[in-house]
Amino acid sequence: MLSGKMRMSRTAATFWIGVLSMPVCVKLLDGFHADSLGASLAVGVALGLAYVLIRPLLKLLTLPIGCLTLGLFGFVIDAGLILFCARLFPGFSVDGFGWALAAALFISLISAIVSR
Repeated sequence: MLSGKMRMSRTAATFWIGVLSMPVCVKLLDGFHADSLGASLAVGVALGLAYVLIRPLLKLLTLPIGCLTLGLFGFVIDAGLILFCARLFPGFSVDGFGWALAAALFISLISAIVSR
């Protein structure tokens, strides 16, 4: 019973980290551009949903590659999700895969801090 409550809070934390990370990335990283705060929040909501719904499936499907790369392929998955979500909204852009990878590392760092 307790693990269900903890799982829900971890899922909510993952969603909210995804939502809030995009406006922060726009402010901190030069490769992220948004026309407005609303555009970056919209991309953040899409990213939060992708992290909760799509990311676990992608990590399961790429488990052999993840094992071979000692888990580093997860950053590639996260960067791909960031690029995908950025393309969904016209007022938001990412300059390239390298910037998306930097954001994935930043989001992973924030997630590690929040989970403690």
